[in-house]
Amino acid sequence: MKTLGKVLLWLVGIAVLVELIVLIAVTAKRQVRSNTVLTLRIEGDVPEQAPLDPITELLGVRPVTVTDVVEGLDRAQIDPRITGIGVRVGPSTMNMAKMQEVREKLRAFSASGRSRKFSVAYLDFATDGIYYVASGCQTVVLLPKSELYLHGLMASQTFFKGALGKLGVVPNFYHIGEYKNATNVFSESKFTPAHKEATETLMNDWYGEFLRGIAEARHLPMEEVRSAVEHGPFSSEQAQALHLVDRLGYTDDVREMLRQRNGGEERQIGLREYLDRTERESGTKLAVIYASGTIVEGRSGSDGVMGEVMGSDTIAQQFRTAREDSAVRAVILRVDSGGGDAFASEAIRHALEVTRRVKPVVVSMSDVAASGGYWISMSADKIVAEPGSITGSIGVFTGKFNILGLYQKLGLSTDYVATSENATLDYPFQDYTPAQRESVQKSTQAIYGNFLAGVSQGRHMPVEAIDKIAQGHIWTGERAKHLGLVDELGGLDRAIAVARDLAHLSPLERVTLERLPPKRTLFEQLFQTFEEAKAQTESASPRAWLQRIEMLARQPAWAVVPEVPQAW
Repeated sequence: MKTLGKVLLWLVGIAVLVELIVLIAVTAKRQVRSNTVLTLRIEGDVPEQAPLDPITELLGVRPVTVTDVVEGLDRAQIDPRITGIGVRVGPSTMNMAKMQEVREKLRAFSASGRSRKFSVAYLDFATDGIYYVASGCQTVVLLPKSELYLHGLMASQTFFKGALGKLGVVPNFYHIGEYKNATNVFSESKFTPAHKEATETLMNDWYGEFLRGIAEARHLPMEEVRSAVEHGPFSSEQAQALHLVDRLGYTDDVREMLRQRNGGEERQIGLREYLDRTERESGTKLAVIYASGTIVEGRSGSDGVMGEVMGSDTIAQQFRTAREDSAVRAVILRVDSGGGDAFASEAIRHALEVTRRVKPVVVSMSDVAASGGYWISMSADKIVAEPGSITGSIGVFTGKFNILGLYQKLGLSTDYVATSENATLDYPFQDYTPAQRESVQKSTQAIYGNFLAGVSQGRHMPVEAIDKIAQGHIWTGERAKHLGLVDELGGLDRAIAVARDLAHLSPLERVTLERLPPKRTLFEQLFQTFEEAKAQTESASPRAWLQRIEMLARQPAWAVVPEVPQAW
């Protein structure tokens, strides 16, 4: 019996030892060693949130998000183990606000000079936007025999009036607001004066931000930077001579530079691994709800025509989740949307307002938070936008396409019976009757009035004052702040700080960001994949395509910003 006891004690001892060894190994694996350089790549779109499915996680293709960059650089800035950062900046589809957000985090890290941290950006080839982001680093290295392709900003717009005419499609649209130009692409052949004015204002504001940012970062006079940009592009050697870049080199040269600046230690860690190893855990949480894509009724997802869609039911559920979680002290609605269905926008705004009665709600505007994107934001406690965010566009439109001519060209015909004249209101094979046109215009005006009243209540401004700056006009975040549509300028980190303050959290209290929606389980993802495949199969028939065309021809009341210019 004593022998058996000794054996059991020996086995228990071995088990404890094995667990201790495993614990030490796991802990060591999660540690970040001293004298480490954080490396990251900034390229592509840099989405607001990672794909929600676990399959991409298993494949190791999860992209770096804006939140990842913000959190990672915030942690690295105060982490004594991180001595510097190395950033590879590549081709990107980000617009001004996202570029500003990423760049400002690089600038903030680079400004932490008391701890002697360094930052190096490497460019193979750089257009205006790529260079603007890279200029946030202390040192900019460009590939030899390459180009710094600076030439200023432009925006173009494709108009479909001529093509629709050839197809026999007649647009029947009505908008409220002189600057509500979303439907101009269907009804015009070129910019109207108001459309051109709004686009020029946006380009000039972005260009000013761009020039100021380069001048400050490179310690050059503003006019010298303006002259340089207007005389670009430049060869690598010319860019260095103009002090627009610091050094010319290849990736191995940059790696050696990082090693030398790191005290001779060649020790690096990628952003994703660094975030995993320094994951913050706290009982106090701030919920971040990602509101991205075209606003529609129902559930969020993707649409073959509209791309990413933001479903009112999905966002309302996420607000409910955050509202009912006692550990969540405040909510941040991260908006990246040019708008959508006016009624779905109102449903989301209401969910925000209900949540605001329980805990603070702060809106953080990304590249675009305009029209319906502003509608869902207007009732928040505070609105934070980047100087280059596109916001405003307070206005609505409605209408339909008459596709009778298209059907005739295809050799198709339709017929109908109706119980009343007004029953054909949404019928996509005839124009509006005079009575229907009057009804549509009256309804659109009423929705615009609701929009104005909502902004007035949320921003504590008279309706008349709101109407003057509404009319569908788009504004940059900086102009919107002066107009009273935005409270503060900054990115997600600033919104977090504002939320902490409204929730009366101590500056020293650590918080965890609860990202909503959460990632789906593997089973949920497989089920959704099956449902999407089934839906695609069912929609592949000619009849289904014709039904799709008819559905798209009918337009409810929309609060949508004009197509966002790609200026970079």
